[in-house]
Amino acid sequence: MAFFLTMFGSMVFQTYLVASGAASLQEAVTLFWTFRVPWEWAYAAGTVDEWVAQFSFGLYSLMLTSLLLGLAAMVLYKPRSWCAFCPMGTMTQAVCKLKLSLRTKKAWLRGKQLAG
Repeated sequence: MAFFLTMFGSMVFQTYLVASGAASLQEAVTLFWTFRVPWEWAYAAGTVDEWVAQFSFGLYSLMLTSLLLGLAAMVLYKPRSWCAFCPMGTMTQAVCKLKLSLRTKKAWLRGKQLAG
């Protein structure tokens, strides 16, 4: 989860740099943030603002990397094993645990008030 949040933060920062004019648009989709994927055909310059294009390239890179990691986990372990550690699944699990602990705490307080 920390890895994906770091990569997402880096993507948002790069988008900010392009939007502020401090960096130029990097027209590249990268696999595992290292290997360039030839997707130059997917962007026609001038159709959207450069910061939108930069965010899109970063998001495509993140999604492509997640897809390949998920497929590898499925093949090596079992179907849906990616759900155990994907960023969305991790956040959903954290929200569910938080809701359960809040519900338990409310029930405990309610029981204490009735007993008191």
